[in-house]
Amino acid sequence: MPNGCLLALLASLRATGQKRLTQREIRQAFTEACPALAAEPDARARLQALLLALAAQGTIRLPDPKRWDDSQTPPLPSSLELLRDPAAGPTEAAAGWHPALAFAAMERQPAVRDALLQLNRWLQSAPSMTPPVPLRERSLHVFGDPQVLDAFRSPDGSFGGLFGGLLPLAAIGVIDTPLPLAHEMQPAALGAPLLVLENLHSYASVARWNAETQALSAVVYGGGPAVLAASAALRTLAERSRASALFYAGDLDPDGLAILARLRQQLPALQPHPNLYRWLLRHGHRAPMRSAPVGDLALTDWPADLAQAIGALFAGGQRIAQENFGTRELHGWYRARHAS
Repeated sequence: MPNGCLLALLASLRATGQKRLTQREIRQAFTEACPALAAEPDARARLQALLLALAAQGTIRLPDPKRWDDSQTPPLPSSLELLRDPAAGPTEAAAGWHPALAFAAMERQPAVRDALLQLNRWLQSAPSMTPPVPLRERSLHVFGDPQVLDAFRSPDGSFGGLFGGLLPLAAIGVIDTPLPLAHEMQPAALGAPLLVLENLHSYASVARWNAETQALSAVVYGGGPAVLAASAALRTLAERSRASALFYAGDLDPDGLAILARLRQQLPALQPHPNLYRWLLRHGHRAPMRSAPVGDLALTDWPADLAQAIGALFAGGQRIAQENFGTRELHGWYRARHAS
C-alpha cells in the first residue's frame, strides 16, 4: 500500500474540517486524494485497506462492523470519526520554525508534524531554490522520497499550495506541473467541438474515427477521475483548438456523473454530450449498478429528458457503460449530431 496515498487520504479527510464523515464524504476524499487508485476496478477494496490502516494507526475510529455497508463486496464503513493523538502536546521546536512555516507551531497531528519538522530542518539549512523544481523532485531533496509532499497537496489535486494552502509552493522553490492530457487534435478541424471521453477504449475508437471525419477539433482521454487534476491543461487545449463547444461523455453510473459534475465546477463551459448520452439510454446494454447512487446526482441543469431517463435508470439499479457506443456505432454518427 503506497504510504503517500495513506497520508494523502488522511490529509483529505482532515481537510473537510469535520470530526465525523459519512460514507459519501469518505469516498469523495479517497477520489480526491488517490485518483489513480480510485479509478482501479478494485477501488472499493483499496479504500477499505486504507481505512483499516488508518484505524490501526489510531488516526480514525471506525464504527462497529454491524454498521458497515455490506451492499457490495468488500463492505465499507457507513461513517468514521477523525481522532487526534491524545499524547500530542505542543510541537517540538515551536520557537524555531522557519518564517515560511510559522503556521506549523499549532500542528498536533503526528504525521503532519513530523513532515513539517523535517521540512523545517531543510529550510533552516538555507538551501538553494534556484532554479525552482517540480514537487516530487523537491520532496526527494527534503525527505529522500519523491511522494511524501503529495500527501500535503490541496485535496482537489490542485497546486494552490501545501498543508491546506498555508505553504505557498514558491516558499520551497516548487513550480506548478499540471498533468498533461492524452489527446489528438485535428488542425484541419479547428473551431469544431472538443470531446472528452472518460474511458480509454472509447477514446481510442473516437480518435480513430475523428482522424477520418475531422468532426471534432480534439478528442481527449479523461482517464476517469484523473482528469480532475488536468483541468488547466484541458482549458489550454480548448483554446489551442479554438473549440466552439466543450463536451464530455462517460459511463452512465453515479461515479461517471460525479466526475463530470466535479469537472464542470472547474470548467463551467463543459457540457454533457446530450446526443451521446441519449444514444446510450436508447440502445446501450443495461447492467447491474456497481455502486449505489450517493447524494445529489447534479442533473438539475441537464436537458429534462436526459435527467428523467437517467433518474429512472438509477432507480432501477442499472448502469450503462460508455463502451456501448464504439467503433461500429461510430459509422452511423455524423458531424451534425455534435452540434448539441
